[in-house]
Amino acid sequence: MNRWSHVACIFNLATQTQQIYLNGNLDGSHSSVAFQGSSGDTTIGVTYLTPPGSNYFNGYLDQMQFISRAKNASEILRDATLIAYYSFDNGSTADNGPNGINATAIGSPAIVTGRVNQALQMNSSAYVRITYPSFIMLGMSSQSHTFSLWVKPINIYAVSTILFVSKTGWCVSVITMTSNGNVMAYSYNGNPITVSGPVLALNAWTHVAFTYSSSNGGRLYTNGTLFSTSAVFNYIGAGDSVSVTIGYNLGLNGCTPGYGGGFTGALDEFYVYSRELTASEIFALANP
Repeated sequence: MNRWSHVACIFNLATQTQQIYLNGNLDGSHSSVAFQGSSGDTTIGVTYLTPPGSNYFNGYLDQMQFISRAKNASEILRDATLIAYYSFDNGSTADNGPNGINATAIGSPAIVTGRVNQALQMNSSAYVRITYPSFIMLGMSSQSHTFSLWVKPINIYAVSTILFVSKTGWCVSVITMTSNGNVMAYSYNGNPITVSGPVLALNAWTHVAFTYSSSNGGRLYTNGTLFSTSAVFNYIGAGDSVSVTIGYNLGLNGCTPGYGGGFTGALDEFYVYSRELTASEIFALANP
């Protein structure tokens, strides 16, 4: 109740199998089903039983799609849990994921050669912003999530924010770099949760991923390998949709933690998931 769920209903003619997926996981199936279809209307939000139109759905519906083939389990999991994906190819800040959460480039980040195709190079006045109310799942307490991106600091190390999640009265610098070049990951349970990482190589690409689940806590991966973990904790979200800023913390140095400054370097292939990716999935992202 009062939370978004992803539901997928599949009929495979070749196998005569009916399946229902809930939040990307197979929840029920029925074999030897003979589908007998006919033309007609598609109605959303009400069931036409007797009397007609008397059974209304009480809630919200979004992103309704019909696909004229049977999707496989991997495709359904992606649809259900990939919140957004930004390739930054050709300088684009369009969302290449299923939800169309397009971003905006602020201050004209430069288009540079990326780890995969092209990337965007940020500085103290150039960054990418995806504004409120775009990310609903990240605002939910105890909601599993994963951030993944390629990072390339240019020329110098400086205290800076690589990834920032915020809403009025609530904000976290999720991935940062220290003055010594260490990558750091943070979460929040009423107090800052810190997961320390290695020194990022200057002028070279490093893959960084940070995952959270209530059973495993925070996990920081670099180049596809688990580097460090936190203790188990309960993530406390904003209680509402949040915005995401890539390459800057909007000058909000009083957040948890108080890291500030624009990131000087290139960023590429940014993914946000509403689940904790497995180690093998992180490895695959780090080896495109």
